[in-house]
Amino acid sequence: MMKQLFLKLFSNHELIIKITIVISLFLSTFFVFKLFQKPAIIDSTLNKISHSYVRDAVNKNYVWKKTDQTFYYRDEKNTLRWDGKIYYDISKNYYNNGDWKYCFFPLFPLVWKLSHISAIYIGLFNYLLFGFSVILLSMLFFNITEISLIEKLYVFSISLLLPPIVIYYLPYAEALFMITFVLAIFGLMKKKYWLFFISILLFTMSRPIFTIIGLSFIIIDSLYFIKHKNAKYFIKELLLKLLPVIIGTFIVFYMFFLNSGSFNKYFESHHKYWNITFSIPHKISDWSIESFGMNVFTIFFILLPASIIFFLNFFKTYKKSETTEIPSIFNGDKIFIKEYLYHISLMYFFGVFAFIFFYQGGSLNGLHRYILDSPFFYIFLFYSYQKLRKVKAILFFSIISCLLIAALILFANSPKLEPSLDFNDSGFFTLFLDLIFLYSLKYMNNLVKFISFGIVALYNIIWITYLYNIYLCDGWIFT
Repeated sequence: MMKQLFLKLFSNHELIIKITIVISLFLSTFFVFKLFQKPAIIDSTLNKISHSYVRDAVNKNYVWKKTDQTFYYRDEKNTLRWDGKIYYDISKNYYNNGDWKYCFFPLFPLVWKLSHISAIYIGLFNYLLFGFSVILLSMLFFNITEISLIEKLYVFSISLLLPPIVIYYLPYAEALFMITFVLAIFGLMKKKYWLFFISILLFTMSRPIFTIIGLSFIIIDSLYFIKHKNAKYFIKELLLKLLPVIIGTFIVFYMFFLNSGSFNKYFESHHKYWNITFSIPHKISDWSIESFGMNVFTIFFILLPASIIFFLNFFKTYKKSETTEIPSIFNGDKIFIKEYLYHISLMYFFGVFAFIFFYQGGSLNGLHRYILDSPFFYIFLFYSYQKLRKVKAILFFSIISCLLIAALILFANSPKLEPSLDFNDSGFFTLFLDLIFLYSLKYMNNLVKFISFGIVALYNIIWITYLYNIYLCDGWIFT
């Protein structure tokens, strides 16, 4: 059966093109990064408008800026920074080198250990997992017949170039987080509950999101229950979704118990070492200017629209009369599966924002990573694009203008490390440019699309390599 599936997939011309795009964009990014390792090239380009970071050799807690620095050369030491270093240590020594590492779930370090992939190449492994995930998700969620193949491919390509995807070049757990949930969706589409169950179980073991994803299932199912009022169905459907989440979380906690003697080791570590406590924030802050711009975009152009869409969708649904129809994501109804997962994605966004806003003392750091570097964002992107195309230009640009003004006000009133907007804020403007490009696709002829895409893609790639270099030189915390 699997052989027939692969033969069917690889007979699909769209799939072959997408695989080619994934590989080509990776090679293009690698090529640009290598160019910036040449002093003559970087001095005449990027160093004129920006700087790199250098960790002080004596005082390791101090980072200073340097403008005449080429991009770092990758080696095992440079690729093991921050969380990457922690995951590597867990893969080698399990959780025996510090209680504070129990906040990191075991699936990625376990896969890393079993695969025997070196630190140099684990980023390539993660990128390929990410690329395959986006390919599969686009085939499942973005198979709209009224949109041309060329337009689909441009949207697909942009989805692989968004600045936060730099995380998939790093030795982090996001790629496994992505692929496991995408495989769960594939199981739903093919009516294979066993695949959904195993995938969600592994998904829960990849990153500590059991509370957010569990509550998302409960809230969305409860909203549907208000409509159909079938208690037996509600309980059965919810249990089928929550069971792999509960079992996956139990396996992680049991692994921690076997090593530490405490089932609560994750929560103990969280509270003691990471200063994660509930509080009402009095100000908005961030740990880095590079992160801040992408977080501002996430708030105004992802979270706010998602909130409006969510409430409008359910208001429209509950205006209709009560129904006895009982839809299920397990019966293979692809239209309902997409709708359900879309609403789960919106709930996931709200859950992530609430956690960061109330448990980080007002620091937004990590918001764009946890939202945009997730399968839920790509579900949101592919599902929403067809709706975005139908929005009239006057309405779209009126809304975008208001959101842009609000975002710039937040920029202007937030304490920053720089006196004014500059290249370090490019994360916001790169993502904004991507959004404008995606909306404008329907108005462009093929030549304009090609030229516009080339400009947008190049700027995205430069920013991705810039962020990657910051990670290598130990300058910015990717969290």
